[in-house]
Amino acid sequence: MILKDLFTDVSGFAEFVPGIDSNTNLSLLNSHAVTAYKRIANIVSVSVYNNIIKKGAGDLYDHLRTALANLTMANDTVFDVLRKRKANIDIYKSEQEAIRRAYYENYYNAMDSLIALLNSTKDIGWEDTRYYKMLDKLQIKTTEEFDLLYCIDLSYLFFFRCIPIQIEVLEENLAGYLDRAKEKPSVLSLINRALAKKVVAVALTRFDILEFPSTIRNLFDDSKVSRSGRDEQERLLSLSAQLQDQANGLIKDIDLLLSDPQSTDIETETSFNRPEDKIQLMP
Repeated sequence: MILKDLFTDVSGFAEFVPGIDSNTNLSLLNSHAVTAYKRIANIVSVSVYNNIIKKGAGDLYDHLRTALANLTMANDTVFDVLRKRKANIDIYKSEQEAIRRAYYENYYNAMDSLIALLNSTKDIGWEDTRYYKMLDKLQIKTTEEFDLLYCIDLSYLFFFRCIPIQIEVLEENLAGYLDRAKEKPSVLSLINRALAKKVVAVALTRFDILEFPSTIRNLFDDSKVSRSGRDEQERLLSLSAQLQDQANGLIKDIDLLLSDPQSTDIETETSFNRPEDKIQLMP
């Protein structure tokens, strides 16, 4: 039983989850805990997950327990509503959504803290994980560096979730520019900014809005748009398109900076003779 690996009883579980009923049965939550475990283990790896449990008490252990408990409860939210309705307890959809978001917020905060600690821990096996090994292939290698290029609230979880996307964007769009920029290192900052914006743009088309840092997620607050509505998807795609356009604009500037000024022909409106002009430019 997944929960029994981290919690001995409901009271211990309740320390990491706000608002839980004292009569909650841990065994009934285990199916949701399995889903939560898989999601966390996919990020930190099964071996690191088990090593944290073996290590026991400490910040890593507490962050792992917080993440697992809150993600378990977020997965159980829908079923909790059904149980309450059977008991003739009414709950509004907006309340259900607010509770679910609160659990997800706790989960993401815990995972951010967990990954930040893992980055500075050498005896837990983090450096042998798939995500960590992929860092060598990245142009933007740290959360701090990414945050300076495009604000992600220093979200370590979001950064690590976007590692495959960054590699994809590099290989498909920007690898050639990096090779050319070796002769002009000053262009690298523009390439990195274009890369960061393209990564976020792609993530907007693939991740649920709940998975984004608050600076992005707040743009889609409940007071502005319904989560279940079609408007949210349209706004996500619109923001993604805006970031893609901004990144493509930077890439055009990069092209100009990297191009050979001897072979560049710049066309302007003054390059053409028009009948209404009073002055004709002779060849």
